[in-house]
Amino acid sequence: MSFREGRWERRFEAMGDAAEAAFEEWAKEQQRGFIRYGLNRPPIAVHRLPTRVRYTPDYLTTRGFVECQGHGRDQLIKMKVEKLGCLHWWADLHPVELFLWDSHHKRSAMTTLHDFDDALCEPDAKLQHFPERKPYFELPAHLFFEVGGDG
Repeated sequence: MSFREGRWERRFEAMGDAAEAAFEEWAKEQQRGFIRYGLNRPPIAVHRLPTRVRYTPDYLTTRGFVECQGHGRDQLIKMKVEKLGCLHWWADLHPVELFLWDSHHKRSAMTTLHDFDDALCEPDAKLQHFPERKPYFELPAHLFFEVGGDG
């Protein structure tokens, strides 16, 4: 069973943690300052929060916000439609970058929200739905990672 097909509770436990840890390590290596900004498993009913609050970017830097997005063995980046819309709202306040973490190949890439949007026009980009019916964009990782490279 793929991660996408798993139960929400199992996906919730794993999602984000690896990508965020990889970003923190990368940012320290790059000597790029950051602070935690978004929600990190708070003890409240997050699903009841307004979507713009729920999808607050993970980190704040001088350059902009950073949202961490992981993917794995299937090499497919999955971005919820409502999350992408909220990230655009945040981008009106301060630029938004996406830190993409490939947990299967242990590589990362940083991209702008604009470049992510451009990738949605690629022929391989698809609109899909999670089992709980939430729509998401599915993009092949090769659109952001050099073939054979480490990002």
